Amino acid sequence: MAERTATRYVFGTAFEREEERLALGEALWDPGTFERLAALGAGPGWRCLEVGAGRGSVAGWLAERGAAVTAVDLDTARLDRLRARGVAIRRLDVTRDDLPESTYDLVHARLVMQHVGDRAGAVARMVRALRPGGHLVLEDTDTASLFSHADGLFHPEVKRAAYAVMTAAGYHPRCGLLDVGLAEEAGLADVRADGRAEVVRGGTAAGRWFALWLEHLRPNMLALGSVSEVDIDRAVADLADPRHTWLSQVMITVTGRKAAAP
Repeated sequence: MAERTATRYVFGTAFEREEERLALGEALWDPGTFERLAALGAGPGWRCLEVGAGRGSVAGWLAERGAAVTAVDLDTARLDRLRARGVAIRRLDVTRDDLPESTYDLVHARLVMQHVGDRAGAVARMVRALRPGGHLVLEDTDTASLFSHADGLFHPEVKRAAYAVMTAAGYHPRCGLLDVGLAEEAGLADVRADGRAEVVRGGTAAGRWFALWLEHLRPNMLALGSVSEVDIDRAVADLADPRHTWLSQVMITVTGRKAAAP
């Protein structure tokens, strides 16, 4: 789901339920991503690069629409099943490794930029990989809305601790908004952005995604000392309770077009 710097990626651990966490994240965010990529016309005849492909849901969807797809990530083990569907798989670090220039009609990266260090450098590589007229689509979250609840903020101390762990690993909690400037500074034309959020009910698949987020981060959150096992347990229990609803992060989609050479 996201490209990352090898030693700092906060989710680059041996968490035993990581496959489930990634699958639940795809289920939550894929519909909006597919809608936006379809609106661009991605399909037959398009050459597409999926950066930080994760489990490969977006790459697989693009291939089903008839596009020629290359999927890259630091860890490609979860992508091997896509080879049978014609997807080219490559191990690559977008912050350091070069991409083929002027090649792709679409370069898409979801939940990638918020985890990398040299964001401007990564965007510059992706822009160079676009053919003239091609589209760069960046999708990252803005976390300000997360756990907004009818009764106010939902477990704010646990949210603060979770994001403290993530920011210490290089994560940016407002990166969705940063992507707008990154696209403009990279020289893309027709830059536009929109945001989407989900109302999540406890006990649903989406609710489990948030619970697994906390479970993955639990050891490091406890190491910070700002929350206790009891605090985290209470939050996880509430995320499983269908009496509760809360607002997700805002997923911000930024799209820009590479202008034709003068």
